Amino acid sequence: MQDYPKRMDRRLIEAAQTGNVQDLHNLIKENPLLLRSAPLAVSETPLHIACIGGHIDYVKEVLHLRPEFAEELNQDGFSPLHIASGNGDIQIVKELLQVNCFLCLIKGRERRIPLHYAAIKGRIHVIHELLSACAESVGYVTGRGETILHLALKNNQFEAFEFLVQYLIRSNNREILNKKDHQGESILHLAVSRKQYEVSRKRVEYLFIVS
Repeated sequence: MQDYPKRMDRRLIEAAQTGNVQDLHNLIKENPLLLRSAPLAVSETPLHIACIGGHIDYVKEVLHLRPEFAEELNQDGFSPLHIASGNGDIQIVKELLQVNCFLCLIKGRERRIPLHYAAIKGRIHVIHELLSACAESVGYVTGRGETILHLALKNNQFEAFEFLVQYLIRSNNREILNKKDHQGESILHLAVSRKQYEVSRKRVEYLFIVS
C-alpha cells in the first residue's frame, strides 16, 4: 500500500484504502471532527485515497459528509476526478460529477483537467461522461498547449482519438483540429513525425478533409 504521512490518522487511511465504510463511521463517532482535521494534516484526503482504490461506496459516504473534498488537489496535483478519470472508474466519475459538474474544469499538474487524463488513458466511456457534463472542457489545453487530440495521439490511444475528432466535428469545434501545441505541432504533424502513418493517412487526413 502507498505510504501516507503519519499526521493523518492511520486508521482513517486504512479505512479509505480498504473502502471500509463501517470503520469510517466508527472513527467519526470516536472523533466527530476527524474529517475536518484530515486535510489540515496533508493534502491527500480520504477521498483521494478511496478514488485510487476504486471504492465507490466509501466515495459516496465521504462526499455525503464532506462534498468539498471533491475540489481538493493532492500533493501530486490530482483532484479526485483526475484520479477516477484516469483510472476509468465511471461510477466514481458520475458520483463526483453529481457534486458539481464544474469539477471537470479543475486544473492540476501542468494545467491538465480530468478530460486530459481520460484521453491519455483512452477511457472513451469517461470521455463521453465528462463532455456530457461540461462540454466546454473540450477546448482546454495543457500547460504545454496540448489539446485532447495531442494527448490521445501521443499516447497511442487511437480509438479515443477518433472518437474525439468525431465529437469535435459534430459539436462544431473544428478549430481544435488545427490547434498547435507550444512546439508548433498540429495533430497531423505529430502523427507524421511519430511515424504513425496508419493514423495520419486513414484518420487524421481524412478527418481534416471531411471537416
